[in-house]
Amino acid sequence: MRRFVLGTAGHVDHGKTTLVRALTGIDTDRLPEEKRRGITIELGFASWALDAETPVSVIDVPGHRRFVHTMIAGATGIEVILLVVSADEGVMPQTREHLAACEVLGIRRAVVAITKVDRVEPELAAMAGEEASATLAGRFDHEVVLVSAKTGHGLDDLRRAIKRALEKTPPRAASPRAHLSVDRVFSVKGAGTVVTGTLVRGELKVGDDLFVVRSTGSVPSVARGLHVHDAASQRAEAPTRLAINLAGLALDEVSRGDVVTTDSAVAPTHAFDASLELTGKVRSGATVEVYVGTARSPGRLMLMKTDAPETAPSDESAPAVTTRLGRIKLASPLVVMGGDRFVLRGSSSKGPSGAVLGGGRVLDAHPPRGGRRPKRIAALRELEAGNREGAARALVVEAAPRPLLRDDLGTRFPIERDTLARAAEKIADTGAIVRAKSDGWLDRASVLDLAKRARELVAAYHAEHPHDRGIRIETLRQKLGVRAGPLAADEAIRFAARKSDDEAPLVLQSDTARLSSFFDGAKRDGPPDKTLSALREAALKGMGEHAITELLALPPKEVRAVLAKLVRDGVAISAGGQWFDKSSVDALREKVVAHLLAKPAITIAEFKDLSGLGRKQAIPLLEVFDREGVTLRKGDDRERGPRVTERLRERAP
Repeated sequence: MRRFVLGTAGHVDHGKTTLVRALTGIDTDRLPEEKRRGITIELGFASWALDAETPVSVIDVPGHRRFVHTMIAGATGIEVILLVVSADEGVMPQTREHLAACEVLGIRRAVVAITKVDRVEPELAAMAGEEASATLAGRFDHEVVLVSAKTGHGLDDLRRAIKRALEKTPPRAASPRAHLSVDRVFSVKGAGTVVTGTLVRGELKVGDDLFVVRSTGSVPSVARGLHVHDAASQRAEAPTRLAINLAGLALDEVSRGDVVTTDSAVAPTHAFDASLELTGKVRSGATVEVYVGTARSPGRLMLMKTDAPETAPSDESAPAVTTRLGRIKLASPLVVMGGDRFVLRGSSSKGPSGAVLGGGRVLDAHPPRGGRRPKRIAALRELEAGNREGAARALVVEAAPRPLLRDDLGTRFPIERDTLARAAEKIADTGAIVRAKSDGWLDRASVLDLAKRARELVAAYHAEHPHDRGIRIETLRQKLGVRAGPLAADEAIRFAARKSDDEAPLVLQSDTARLSSFFDGAKRDGPPDKTLSALREAALKGMGEHAITELLALPPKEVRAVLAKLVRDGVAISAGGQWFDKSSVDALREKVVAHLLAKPAITIAEFKDLSGLGRKQAIPLLEVFDREGVTLRKGDDRERGPRVTERLRERAP
């Protein structure tokens, strides 16, 4: 059975609470001060069985101008307004401000109750109804009913009008997350901390894992118990008034304005981008009060300059409304999600009427910096229109050269993250965007530009290091990733390795990258070949850098590059400032291993006899064998190292 949420609105002392009591039998004024002063100060709630098939959660809001912030908090989740207008006063300033707040919160249906008709002549009551209807014209689908809570006149007509309005309200779209903005926090003996609010999205079950999200972050909890009004329930589905018994949280860990959700991605934000509906003249940079859910914060409104014309309603009876894109910068973080409705108010010192400056709908709850760029505006336009593939494509283009990460979608946008991800995957199937592994998506044009940059970096490396076989892939990845990040760098290198009609592809070998037109960094009989031939001829005698420099007749820097290449290629070994042919060193190593397999140690004299070397070459090579674990130095002699000891174990029966 579907439950509805009905909320009152209207000027102070027009009879909202009295009318709710006449309809539901419940007095929603619960505070002693409310009883004493005769006005509503805090939000009041009542469960109302309109008929056997229509359960209704009623939210009664204060009407005094000092408590407009409380009224806006109560309006969160309302589907139909019960606008209360006194027959003897008609439409008053708070009537208009409440309507303005409800309008920007997206509420479009109202039932107008002209109350206290027993106090005035019928003609005056009818005039109040006509005035109220003119105020709502073009803004709300509405009916007007004349009633008296004191005599009961018109109450049945009012019930029928409310029933019709509720039946016209479309069911809420299913949501993968539960979302409740906290409006009350209290403690129940034996149960612990309880919060109440309107469940505006999703559903909750007893035992569900929850997250209480505050301005400072998120804390985990569990739904220990649920109450829909005063009745315990195992399950609650939006929209409804709901009390949640939170497990593991103290009373001072939760407050009004916090959000209870099942989604761990929900987080507070310092700014958000939005589609705005503004009444009157509002300048960019204006200081505003921002109301989201049951929370509020001072903020600054920054309007975006776009080429699109500003739009306003054609109905002259409605207040002038300008539609703009803008960014709200918050003085204190608020818990905001894509699709949330919000209200903007100016300074109440300017008078009780017109304090609501407008509001709108959140398009990006966690926007990137620099929100006035054309790419930002293009993405917001697609989000505003609800264009799934257009929004996914625009967001990928905006993020370039970095990827749009799947994990960063979170609850940022009014289009659900899974829906956006599916749209991005569909576009990637066409090749218009590129998958960054399974982590996100990249703009294809940016990847191609980055691939071109990768080839340029490799070509520049070849020019500077002509004797190297290529640049290390990790070095190339780091250079490309400075602006684009590692995922984009990896894709760019992969693209750069593809065959192209006008570009030499990269060849990726082991840990290096080179251009396919670059042949191992040297011509045949070039400096590397000459050096290797000389080293092989010198064998274990080795060669110093000075001798190799004279041989090649090259600058020292190029000589060192040649030697580094030979070492990387695995054909030369550097030891003690000398270079040796690796095959000669390998042969000597086998002789040393054979000696140590037969004897536990080898002296310097034995090593010199074995190798035919003098001390200048013998000591550096023994140090190489020490590092390799072939030998283990003890004084001037060498014992068996771990590699030889392992060989002995393998020989043992």
